[in-house]
Amino acid sequence: MDPQERRRQILDCSAEIFARKGINATTIRDIAGAVGVHSGALYHYFPSKEAIVTELIREYIEYLTKRCREVVALPQTPLERLESLAEVALDSNVRFHGATSIWRREGSYMRERLEVTGMADTADEMERAWRSAIADGVAEGVLRTDVEPEVFQELLYDVLWQATRWYHAEPGESMTALAHTIIAVFVDGMRNRQG
Repeated sequence: MDPQERRRQILDCSAEIFARKGINATTIRDIAGAVGVHSGALYHYFPSKEAIVTELIREYIEYLTKRCREVVALPQTPLERLESLAEVALDSNVRFHGATSIWRREGSYMRERLEVTGMADTADEMERAWRSAIADGVAEGVLRTDVEPEVFQELLYDVLWQATRWYHAEPGESMTALAHTIIAVFVDGMRNRQG
């Protein structure tokens, strides 16, 4: 197998095992067994289990940040931006299923890895984009002021993360419709009734 293909295989298998068992409970032997190589062979591709985790995080964060920047650059209303960010979140949950599962399960550890590798500020771009869209919606009078924006944001996060556990798009189908539905339901409850 080509070294790049083997590296990809190691990352993909590791992500699924980490998501299922947890990072601490996963051994190099577990990963090697899933890939079908001897444990020592993994060290030709990654110097440690932490290096595998770091690479999984790096791929996920780079993808998420790139998509987030594309959304923020568009001339959209706050609600359109929320919908676009929801679509990015849903898409990344499917594309990086292992990484998002690990994140949900071991958020503190993942945050620590981000700090160690200098990726924390980049990782926070998505959160800042959500905060900005919500704040703009409140400032424009479209969203309510009596609901804490942070609470609204965390509720959205939870729904978006959980939605991909039960919603399975058809091959080639985007997450646009689901993103629209989620934002419509949440924003209807968050919509300013005064205006």
